[in-house]
Amino acid sequence: GFSASQAVQARLGSESFGELATAHLAEYLRAITSEPTVIFLEDIHWADDSSLDLLDYLVTAIPDTRLLVICLARPPLFERRPSWGEGQEIHTQINLRPLSRRGSRALVGEILQKAGGVPHELRDLIVEGAEGNPFYVEELIKILIEDGVIVLGEDRWRVELDRLASVHVPPTLTGVLQARLDSLPPEEKKLLQRAAVVGRLFWDAALVELKAEEEDGLAREDLGLLLGSVRERELVFRRERSAFAGAEEYIFKHTLLRDVIYETVLLGLRRAYHGQVARWLEVTAAERIGEYLGLIAGHYELAGEREKAVEYLLRAGDQAQLAYANLEARTFFTQA
Repeated sequence: GFSASQAVQARLGSESFGELATAHLAEYLRAITSEPTVIFLEDIHWADDSSLDLLDYLVTAIPDTRLLVICLARPPLFERRPSWGEGQEIHTQINLRPLSRRGSRALVGEILQKAGGVPHELRDLIVEGAEGNPFYVEELIKILIEDGVIVLGEDRWRVELDRLASVHVPPTLTGVLQARLDSLPPEEKKLLQRAAVVGRLFWDAALVELKAEEEDGLAREDLGLLLGSVRERELVFRRERSAFAGAEEYIFKHTLLRDVIYETVLLGLRRAYHGQVARWLEVTAAERIGEYLGLIAGHYELAGEREKAVEYLLRAGDQAQLAYANLEARTFFTQA
């Protein structure tokens, strides 16, 4: 394999190896951008510093290519890297603002276009509650569908205004997500709680391994049906490719949704589940365990298994140092 090559082993971990790898990556991008190319990077606030530095270098190293890099980030990125991208002519920062009332009304009309003319009472209720947050708009409409205020049909949707008065509309997005969770059948809620412990990204094979004495585990034969149901509700999505063979990979629609669900898991269950996730990753990652050392350490820490957490943090630090990612190495060692 690549990492077993004597030439690679001789230079791996050296500064020259990192420089050489970066230079080759820049040349690769230069080659593929002979045609106009767009690279979309989502949630880069989770990227480590070395990855951000690499991206910063690559776009400045090949400025004459037809390459557009679009990065989606939340504010924590700029808490960590307040000057990232600043002062570069090739860099443009677009700050997304809350939707205007007109924009919110347009979004409601687009989502409910099958309902024909949306009654003013319904439109105003959604727009007032959302305060310009499109995610709130989407989730509140789903609550109204589940509560029978909006009745879906194949060609036309119907609005039952007489039911609107009896519906409680949570004033916050967190409240809306909690209300959606509370309305789920118990087995679907149990599935999502286990998935939330694994993380925003999770695998079906991991969920089967999560068991606690006071609760029944999820049967493998039930898993497909339950995952299909929560996918239809657009709470999670299945990804086309999975990091692990023999396991399907899923992602929660939104980080906040995962966080709201995670907070409903009892503390004792959380610790047990985190330990089981860590052990599942150890076995499943096998020879690729180096890619998941930090993740495994995090699960052991949340499981309260401090010695195992320290062991994996030290291994993650060594791995980062070998890849010349010194900032990440220091973070892992400090945490250990």
